[in-house]
Amino acid sequence: MLRLLTPHGDSMKIWKVFLLCMVTSLLVGPAVSAGEEYIVTPSPEASSVSSEKEYIISPYPEDFSDVEVPAFALLSTHYITQGQTINHYVSVGSGVNSLEVDLNWGDTGDSLTLTIYTPSGSKLGTYRDNYDGVNGRIHLYIDPAQGYVEQGTWRFKVYGESVSGTEDYTFNVYQH
Repeated sequence: MLRLLTPHGDSMKIWKVFLLCMVTSLLVGPAVSAGEEYIVTPSPEASSVSSEKEYIISPYPEDFSDVEVPAFALLSTHYITQGQTINHYVSVGSGVNSLEVDLNWGDTGDSLTLTIYTPSGSKLGTYRDNYDGVNGRIHLYIDPAQGYVEQGTWRFKVYGESVSGTEDYTFNVYQH
């Protein structure tokens, strides 16, 4: 067992400070992966809101130099099987200019879909791994046509469209 010692022999204090730093970095950092762009006017599915925001959905270019990528992101692994649906909910605050959505499973033999819903319940669309030109990953950039991204809880539905056995994946939404 590795034991860290301070001049006073207080190894627990170091771990407490380390843990406090990790928790603070999680709270301070943003919460939240071809070249065609689409302007999307959400279709109301669970909402009676009539004045919907338009969004430009585009594949996220890997060389997007004017977008700040968070220095620290919490990556958690999820598991999905054939025909299974897993919903991810992300709270978006005020003043957010755009969202970067990254669903990555890496296995080009399996296929997942990602359906995106705004806080008002409107469906932006369903995206497949070939949308961004990369198999095994859906990496999108969501930019409102005007103003800021809609504030509230966004829903991202991951569906195991064609999965052999169990597929692991990571899912992240970055707020820019």
